[in-house]
Amino acid sequence: MAVNEELAEPQVAEEPVEVSTPPPIPELVVAPDAATPTPIPPTPPVWLRLAYTLEFLLAIDTALSLWAQVGGQGHLDLLPWYSKLILVTALAWCVVGFTASLVEQPRVWTGRTVRWFSGMLLVAIAMGLITFYYHLHEVTDDQDTGDTTSTSVSIARPGGLIKPA
Repeated sequence: MAVNEELAEPQVAEEPVEVSTPPPIPELVVAPDAATPTPIPPTPPVWLRLAYTLEFLLAIDTALSLWAQVGGQGHLDLLPWYSKLILVTALAWCVVGFTASLVEQPRVWTGRTVRWFSGMLLVAIAMGLITFYYHLHEVTDDQDTGDTTSTSVSIARPGGLIKPA
């Protein structure tokens, strides 16, 4: 017996094995536009941020001046500082938001511009209402003591009383 015969495996008749094929993988349909990356919207120029900041500061000054002229400086002095701070800052913020939405959109009246403009109107109405409230509840300074009596003085001369002419 040869050495190779011992190591050889016995020959078995092979039967055909049925192998199930996996279902076909559906092909991914890609739209031609999806293959190209969407462009990133351009960032606003750096100078635009500076312009918005300057507009915010100018809007604060304008709002305070206009409020003092329309509502009266005396009534504005009666308001607490935090109400003036909140209302003036909110009005300036709405003005800058309105301007920014005007710059970013090609049309003037869009949903964003209408929202910012209505915010400006609401803050202005709140300013008017709070000024009117403090106008109605201001303390008046009564300089009048309530004494309405008059005093008459007559000067006596040595020969008698002075008679009116």
